Amino acid sequence: MIDPFANTGPAALSRQDESEGRLEVGARLKVVREQNGLSQRELAKRSSVTHSSISMIEQGQNSPSVSSLEKILSGIPMTLAQFFICDPDNASQVVYRSSELIGQQKQYDQLIVQDIPQKSVYSGISLQKFILLCLADIGAIPQLSNQAVSGLVVSGQLELTANTHVSLLHAGDAFSLSAQQPYRLRNLSSATHCELLVCKA
Repeated sequence: MIDPFANTGPAALSRQDESEGRLEVGARLKVVREQNGLSQRELAKRSSVTHSSISMIEQGQNSPSVSSLEKILSGIPMTLAQFFICDPDNASQVVYRSSELIGQQKQYDQLIVQDIPQKSVYSGISLQKFILLCLADIGAIPQLSNQAVSGLVVSGQLELTANTHVSLLHAGDAFSLSAQQPYRLRNLSSATHCELLVCKA
């Protein structure tokens, strides 16, 4: 028998949707907060809201207004748009600190090569940091790459010989070589290293 007074009408459904919406926002806020290494108290302090307000939102007991949520997110900081479009389930590492990258360096005589991590090994593109030590020369015999090579000088000076053209590149200068184009790299300085970012595709 159907109870005619049971809360199964539009009002009840609306309350259920509202409850689920609060839980979704709260659960999302908790994940975002934890991924940014913040406790509820720290986030409350940063955003000038009460600790209990954040706790209630995360537990789905309170639904924040747009302005309240915006104020809380300012303590991360994160915009409303980023908060709702982000995928909390896809929280893989995206930032690599210099201390982590140093462990991935490989030294070849006067050249240090450091791979920059990438998510897809199938992209066919690699990004590396090259450090040419003082007076480093990759070799009198020109190098040939099976891939196109582009580079950006980050610091120091670099002498680039590409085919028959010799150029001196300074910090901020870049080069782009096609596949199988002969090249030679030299650091002519006896006092400073030359650092460059190299992309191969």
